[in-house]
Amino acid sequence: MELVREITVEEALNKGYRFIDTRTPEEFEEFHIPGAYNVPLFSAEERKKVSQVYYEKGEKEARLYALEIVGPKLHKIVRQIKEIKDREGKVVVYCWRGGMRSLAVAAICTLAGVSVPRLEGGYRAFRKYILNRMAEVLKDKKLIVLYGPTGSGKTRIIRALKEKGYPVIDLEGLAGHRGSVFGGIGLDQPSQKMFDALLWQEVERLKDAPCILIEGESRKIGRLFIPEPFWKAMERGEKIYVELPLEERVKISMEDYGVDRFPSTVYLEALSRIRKILGDEKFREIEGLIREKRYTEAVSELMINYYDKLYARSTPDSVKPYRVANLEEAISTVEYYLSSVCG
Repeated sequence: MELVREITVEEALNKGYRFIDTRTPEEFEEFHIPGAYNVPLFSAEERKKVSQVYYEKGEKEARLYALEIVGPKLHKIVRQIKEIKDREGKVVVYCWRGGMRSLAVAAICTLAGVSVPRLEGGYRAFRKYILNRMAEVLKDKKLIVLYGPTGSGKTRIIRALKEKGYPVIDLEGLAGHRGSVFGGIGLDQPSQKMFDALLWQEVERLKDAPCILIEGESRKIGRLFIPEPFWKAMERGEKIYVELPLEERVKISMEDYGVDRFPSTVYLEALSRIRKILGDEKFREIEGLIREKRYTEAVSELMINYYDKLYARSTPDSVKPYRVANLEEAISTVEYYLSSVCG
C-alpha cells in the first residue's frame, strides 16, 4: 500500500477538495489555485540553498540538507494542515509539478495521522486542465461582446449589469488594467498564470448561463494575454456597440482613470509611449496641457487624436452602433439587448 495517495485535478475539483500549496510564499503570491491555502515547506532562501547543494553535491546531500532545514518545522506544518483539514473537510496538497515538496508534506502528515493526498502533476497539471476546461465550456457558449470608444463606460456597464444578476465577466477587473496606454496607472496586474486561473474560475461559475457579457478587448490587456480558448470565443461572439457624446466620455475617463490623483509625471511617462503615433506637434500640445494640469483638455485631445482613431481600426465593421445620451441610457440599452438575445 502506498504511503501517499494521489488524486487528479478533476477529482479534486469535482469532489470539493480545498487546495494547500506547499511552495514558498513568493511563488504562492505570483500564482496559485484560487482559494488555496499556503503552507510552505521552505522559504525562498531555504529553497535556494537546497538547490545550491543539489547542484554542487547531488540529490542525496540535498535531501539530507532539506531534512535538516524542515525538521524543526515539521510539527508546525502538520498542525497547520490539520487545522485546515478540520475546518474544510477534504484537502489536497500540491507544489509546482507534483514533486518532492508536496510528496514530503503529504508523507509527513500521513505518518503523523493526518492523512492527506497530493495533487497528481501539481500546479502544472491544474493549469493544463483549466485551459482545456475553458475551451470545453466555451465551445458552444454565446458571448456578447460590448464595444464602444474609450470613455463610453463599458466597464461601468459591465459591473452595473453584474450587480443586477446578469452573467458577466469583468476582464479588466481580473487583469488589473484598463486596457490602454494609461490603463495601468494606479493598478497592479497579476501574473499570466494567476489571470488565467481567475478567468477560468469565472467561466466555470457561468458554465450554465445562456450567455456571457464581456467587454471588447484586444488580445493583450496591459502585459497579459487573453487565453486562446477565451479569445476564440470572443471572436465568434455577438457584438454590441454603444457610444456616448465626447463630453460624457471625457468626464467618465477623468473619473475612471483617477486623473489629477497622481503626479503629472505619471501621465507624461505614459504619453511618451505614443509620441510617434501622435506626431511631435500634437504630442507637445498635449504634453503642455498635462504640465499645466489642464487635464480635461488633454483627455479630450487624446480622445480625438489617439483613442478614437485606434478604436475605429479595432472595432468590427459589422457592429451597429447605439448612440446614447448618457451612461444610464447605455446601461438600459445593453440590458435590453442582453435580455432579448440571451432570453
